[in-house]
Amino acid sequence: MAKSVTVHRGRLSLTAKGFGFVRIEDQRDVFIDLEHINTGMDGDTVEIELFSSSRRSRPAGRVVRIAERSGRQIVGTFRKTPEGGKVYPEDSRLPTSLLIPAAHIKSEGLTQKLKTGRIVTAVLDHWDKPGTKPVGRITRVVGDQDEAGMDLKIIALSRGLALEFPGKVEAEARAIRKPDSKKEAGLRLDLRGAQVVTIDPETARDFDDALSISQLPDGLFEVGVHIADVSHYVPEGSALDTEALSRGTSVYFVASALPMLPERLSADLCSLKPNEDRLTFSVVVKLDSMGNVHDCRITPSIIHSKRRFTYREVEEILNGKEDRHARMLHLLELVSRVLRLRREAEGSIDFDIPGKTIVLDRDGVPRSIGPAEQLESQRLVAEYMLLANRLVAEFVLRLGKAVGKELPFVYRVHEKPAQEDVESLVHSLHELGLPYNVGDSVSPDDYRSILSIIQNFEFRDFIERIAFYSMTKADYQPSNRGHFGLAFDAYTHFTSPIRRYADLEVHRLLRRYLALSRQLGIPEGFIAGENNKSPVREGKGSGRSRKGSRQPLPKTLSGSELGPLNRRLLEICGRCSAAEKTATAAEREYTKLKSLEFISRKVGKVYEGIISGVTSFGLFVELSRYLVEGLVKVSDLSDDFYKHDERNFRFVGEKTKQVYRLGDRVKVRIERVSVTDRKADFVIVR
Repeated sequence: MAKSVTVHRGRLSLTAKGFGFVRIEDQRDVFIDLEHINTGMDGDTVEIELFSSSRRSRPAGRVVRIAERSGRQIVGTFRKTPEGGKVYPEDSRLPTSLLIPAAHIKSEGLTQKLKTGRIVTAVLDHWDKPGTKPVGRITRVVGDQDEAGMDLKIIALSRGLALEFPGKVEAEARAIRKPDSKKEAGLRLDLRGAQVVTIDPETARDFDDALSISQLPDGLFEVGVHIADVSHYVPEGSALDTEALSRGTSVYFVASALPMLPERLSADLCSLKPNEDRLTFSVVVKLDSMGNVHDCRITPSIIHSKRRFTYREVEEILNGKEDRHARMLHLLELVSRVLRLRREAEGSIDFDIPGKTIVLDRDGVPRSIGPAEQLESQRLVAEYMLLANRLVAEFVLRLGKAVGKELPFVYRVHEKPAQEDVESLVHSLHELGLPYNVGDSVSPDDYRSILSIIQNFEFRDFIERIAFYSMTKADYQPSNRGHFGLAFDAYTHFTSPIRRYADLEVHRLLRRYLALSRQLGIPEGFIAGENNKSPVREGKGSGRSRKGSRQPLPKTLSGSELGPLNRRLLEICGRCSAAEKTATAAEREYTKLKSLEFISRKVGKVYEGIISGVTSFGLFVELSRYLVEGLVKVSDLSDDFYKHDERNFRFVGEKTKQVYRLGDRVKVRIERVSVTDRKADFVIVR
């Protein structure tokens, strides 16, 4: 009798080298060699058989059936053939060209548009047997290869990002009328008389957060964080809402963006423009000089921004330049420093990894690259955004405790790092002569200690980056698990609803839960105030009014209500987390492309750099001046035979005993740059 074979199902992820991996039910990654991929394409759901034995440390197998095609669009270059044409994918993970039948080209009226060398998008129609060519059809003619901005379009389309909004969405946005300020002021907290300002990058087109501050007669500071009320304009289930959820987030490239919302909303109605009434959601909090929260009010509001500042303008004022808003800005800076010191004292980790600034000319050609300037004004704004996000999350968490139920929400969760990643970080420190021991369980204090130890070392930036990447990535979840990096019990994203769908959903949920707190008679503001002594805080008096009489829990807390909400939020959190990863990958790829394009004009020149990675095939070196990474191949270390010491992240010369290790500073010559292949080759110069 033939032995039955267990078939596993999972999603196929291909690499640029042709092999792939499939994650199966028990979360193991199964290696699939090129010859065993069948007709699988990246993203397909496949069924696989595991080999009984494998020479690899991980399980290996073969694809036996394509269960479901990913349906993703393929971006590539079209070339005419006698049979019709072929599309050669830009994505190196797609190993074969796509046949386009002449009948399809003719029936779609593409004969004149489809010229050799044009960039197109296509989808797979069928591919039944290995060894044959897949057959597809053209879905869009994007344009010519040398067209300005085509590199950005290729990256965006390759990752499934939409370049334009559907007509129905644009029409819905155009139909939205400007709200009646007088009417809205009667329904919201009217803050139009307050000294409210926005502080954003010079190139910003949408302003979704504003700040205000004043010192009260009792010495407390009243800080207002005012966020664009996008939920007022985007009803749940509308075409605008569906498209925003599909996008999940805005995507920011070097000098342009793919917004989550049409410009009518993102750059006009929702944007907190100066000298115009705007609908907002405000967190108004009273703080003392030690950063303690005495009271907090979270409410829909209306503001009238008095000034639009850039980070640079605020920095100049903080350094002494006169301005009629100077006193307020200095007060904001003072309180932000108090908040930062308190947050750090409570264990919050502050990475100070330098970003990169790339300047493009009108044709998209990079003119300059260098480390981004880090301004105090940026830290100032970030501190208040952290405060508002934390207080909103704590409000929902404590409201849930007050009523005896965990309320579904969109939390920003950051899990504790995996033990093996922490051990790898500690080992790297040991190799750099910085012994550090972590106890049985890593804590934020461990990371803070490491950052403190390296403060005055020349490789500080490098170690900060290693420490940062050793941590897990934050994501969205409908239940609270805290935020390890910030050392917050609860955290959310509330402050950027113009560019993040998660924040938009948080605003909707806040309306629901603020109504619930009023329905239960809970004193406004008690639930986020650290020093408020309300008797119903932390779950006491669950379901009671302010006088303590028992009330039935509202229908909004019933299982029939919370069940569907939980399921919806689970889907939203998953989609927003995935969209964030896609956006980050696209942004990094475009930045890398422009960086390589810039240094391609520097071939032959010598620069200082730091060894940022050590692999069996060579050393990765990041240029200190441009923050661009390239590979020094081990074959180009020609003065000796170098052995790879994997455990200690280094290469050691057999005769000379010359050592190249992680974190070492070296001089390199730019030898070769391939923008198409996204790589640069360097050679070490002594």
